[in-house]
Amino acid sequence: METPTPSSQPRVTLKDVAREADVHVSTAWRALSNDTYVSTEKRTRIRAIAERLGYTPDPMLSALSSYRRKQRPPAYRSTLAWVNNFPTRQDCFGRTYIQGFFEGAKAYAESMGFRLEEFWLRERGMTPKRAREVLLARNIRGLLFAPQPMAGGSLDMELDDFSCVSIGYSLASPRLHVACNDQHASTLLCLRHLIEAGHHRIGMVTASDTIRRTVHHFEAPFLVFQNALPAKQRVPLFLVEGAEEPGDLARWSKHFAKWYATERPTAIIATFTGVVPWIEQLGLKVGKDISLATLSRTQQPRWAGIDQQERMIGARAVELLISIFQAGERGVPETPIRLLVEGKWVPGETVCSVGEPAPELLAALE
Repeated sequence: METPTPSSQPRVTLKDVAREADVHVSTAWRALSNDTYVSTEKRTRIRAIAERLGYTPDPMLSALSSYRRKQRPPAYRSTLAWVNNFPTRQDCFGRTYIQGFFEGAKAYAESMGFRLEEFWLRERGMTPKRAREVLLARNIRGLLFAPQPMAGGSLDMELDDFSCVSIGYSLASPRLHVACNDQHASTLLCLRHLIEAGHHRIGMVTASDTIRRTVHHFEAPFLVFQNALPAKQRVPLFLVEGAEEPGDLARWSKHFAKWYATERPTAIIATFTGVVPWIEQLGLKVGKDISLATLSRTQQPRWAGIDQQERMIGARAVELLISIFQAGERGVPETPIRLLVEGKWVPGETVCSVGEPAPELLAALE
């Protein structure tokens, strides 16, 4: 007698798994989705039965289910926390780019049936232990960490009961999954557009906290690019000690003037607004005598440069958080995931064309 081929055998359905496990179909579905509302023991047992029976989801039914979900408002499923660790509650949302992250995260969460609520870690009387207790009492198991006030941030909070994702790299400890702009690609894209505008001598002005906050992803491609050039064509990085928008810019203006006089860049990639008065003090006009590009148009919206797509980063961060939440992943991951969103170049009046692109400079970016 001929043995039936796998394609001729009846497909094992979710109902078959539920019947074998003696549970309702919805419970079987939740268990196979690793939903923590089903106990760990029951999930393990049902998943073992599904594997033994050879159950695999029907891709056509999955697609139909996804289509139906999109056609109706999603039912409320759970609450996620936007974790704010700034000294004052308002400081976090006072930064335009962080507001973009939050808006994108909130909109995507709601589209998937989740509520995103702010949780301020610096509230009076709040301790790491108290924060954990409050979150668990509110049945919040998914945490989305906003960027930290300064680079190298750390948290002492116990996270074993929570699914966690951080936006950006400023939370250094513990090391969590991260959603972020592809900062390395952003710098390369910026350099490419400046070269295509005919610029041969390109400088970069940034702050020490920005370098730490981006774990060197912004300036590294610039330094590699400079190193690929002949020594006479290289322009060294101009680094200011301080935060994203350094507070004491006046004392750096003389250093900048000396750097400019020595290096004579025709274009500058800058990460803070304070470089503009330095340029103007030299009698130069931005967009005419020198080009200026930003790596974050949210912070310098009038400049040409990179749109980091903060709203999309926020959305993708929540998408990652929901996926690990539904997979039952809790605590600090053994291997953190880095989810990167590419930026877009946006032209503007701060960048002018000064000639034809140099092929050898474009080749140095490859």
